[in-house]
Amino acid sequence: MTHTSQNEDRSGACEDLDGTVAPGDISVATRPVTLRDVIKDCGGATHVAKKLEVSVPSVYEWIGKGHLPYSDLRLEGATTYSDQLSQLQQKGRLSAAAIRRLGRRL
Repeated sequence: MTHTSQNEDRSGACEDLDGTVAPGDISVATRPVTLRDVIKDCGGATHVAKKLEVSVPSVYEWIGKGHLPYSDLRLEGATTYSDQLSQLQQKGRLSAAAIRRLGRRL
């Protein structure tokens, strides 16, 4: 009987004995990151509104539009919401510039 270094779980993915899954073994559908994803990663709309000192409906408006207010999107923006959101992220690591580009048609 031959001993192998991989175990197959019920999903068909192979993982090494240390529990890591090889990247080529699972195909995961990906989609672009949205402003909704960033706000969720920052703790949700209520938390973001409190930290950025704006109203909760304003944050939901941003989510609905898919981008931050135009005052933040300009090169020398009047607001710094993208900078603050990049600092609030827990898992994601988008830069302030990347957050400003979310939802914009280039």
